[in-house]
Amino acid sequence: MAGLNMGIEWIIAIAAFLLGGGAGAGITAKILKDKEPTVIVDNSAAVIDAEVAKELSNLDLIEPICVAEFIEVQGDGLCRELFCWMQTNSVTGEASAIACDAISNVNNTITIREVCEAVDPESQAACYTLFRERK
Repeated sequence: MAGLNMGIEWIIAIAAFLLGGGAGAGITAKILKDKEPTVIVDNSAAVIDAEVAKELSNLDLIEPICVAEFIEVQGDGLCRELFCWMQTNSVTGEASAIACDAISNVNNTITIREVCEAVDPESQAACYTLFRERK
């Protein structure tokens, strides 16, 4: 009988150890969970960036030049060029200055041809020379 009591004591001791350890681990986990630091995110810079992007992408500056009535009379070159330049100055920077320079060059070339073809044939060579030297 002495051996049987010794076995029960060991079973009780092991059970108490496991229950006590489990309870201690559970309480510790709960305390640590409650003590997790609260993270405060400061997104004021992101809000300011969004407001700046909204203002820079406001197309009201080029709207009068990009309406159908203006484009029918003057063509779409100036609208395309101004839109491109606005995009280079936006926060997203969708267009490059090189692309806008190319559009400007095409617009200038069209204007030069229109101006020089409107003068008398004897003056056209001088007209093209003048623009080439100034361009």
